[in-house]
Amino acid sequence: MNAPGRYAASDNSFAKSTAVAATRGAVLIAIAVVVGVLLLWQGFDNGDPIVSNGPGDSTTTLPVGSDTTTTTTASNQSEPPPETSTTTTTTAASTPDPPNTVKVAVLNGRGERGLAGQRADVLKAQNYVTVAADADSFDKQDSVVYYTAGYQDEAIQVAVALNGAPSVVEMAPANPVTLAKEAHRTSIADYNVYVVLGADLVLG
Repeated sequence: MNAPGRYAASDNSFAKSTAVAATRGAVLIAIAVVVGVLLLWQGFDNGDPIVSNGPGDSTTTLPVGSDTTTTTTASNQSEPPPETSTTTTTTAASTPDPPNTVKVAVLNGRGERGLAGQRADVLKAQNYVTVAADADSFDKQDSVVYYTAGYQDEAIQVAVALNGAPSVVEMAPANPVTLAKEAHRTSIADYNVYVVLGADLVLG
């Protein structure tokens, strides 16, 4: 019978068991290492290329030996802006009405006898519809060609026809018949252009 507290056998069987267990453990570890190396070797030798993708890239990988190469498309690549077409709109210049459709009242503003009739005949020879009358006074210093709404271009042509310049052309007052003496206002109603002949002789 063994003494109390004594567990080991006297023949060293406990030490032998420990040595055997350690040997078995070392063998198992060696086998595990060999298996791991084999698995890693098979993983690198399976023939598939390893492709690393950057952020935002989509990659298609084909088997080795294929005639089609690997294509990479950058998803974050900005597309070029669409081309814009610029259309230039040209506004055609307005064409003045024919002289035979334009009514011109010639007003004597300096009191010279027969003046308005003479200048009206000049315009009549160019096919304008004319009438001669006296201005509201005979002390006009400046010669002016007044036009009603829509007849500015025609008034410029009238000024040029009387050897004047476009600078003498102005917008007519709201009631243009007041440019003439009261006795003549009825005869010049509804005219398009009003010529006032002044002392500057600009319009003859």
